Amino acid sequence: MRRLLVGLLITGALLAVGLRPAFASPAVHVEQDVTGAVFTCTTTTYTIVSGSIRLVLHEDVTASGNMNVTGTLTPEHVVAQDAAGNLFDIVGAGWFGGSFNASTGGAAFTDTEKFQIVGQGGGTVGSVNLTTHISPNGDFKSFDFGSCMPPPED
Repeated sequence: MRRLLVGLLITGALLAVGLRPAFASPAVHVEQDVTGAVFTCTTTTYTIVSGSIRLVLHEDVTASGNMNVTGTLTPEHVVAQDAAGNLFDIVGAGWFGGSFNASTGGAAFTDTEKFQIVGQGGGTVGSVNLTTHISPNGDFKSFDFGSCMPPPED
């Protein structure tokens, strides 16, 4: 859901500043330290003690005013710790994307977050498995099949 909201915010900001039409604009690459972020699971929490997350963001606005945005988040050497001091690797990816049709005013956005919390000796101990979608007609769907929630975004 948070990635979906980020996508909506980015779309709104791009439309508000009147981005000039662009075709195949270059992707933006950003890396951010995530130390201190917390995955909250059904039985415990995992606090990130090292690592970063890489965001690749791409957006375009066509000459007719249509817009699309897509972003992928991947953990880079992210290590988390539980309350007992055990260490775990965070692996997976998040993806969000959407489009806006200038003629109809319709928009569609999707957010997927698929992360695994893996013991350093092997074996998954928790997962984030979220998919959220807003259709052009306003239908909202959200599915959560994981045992954990990703860290909240600031």
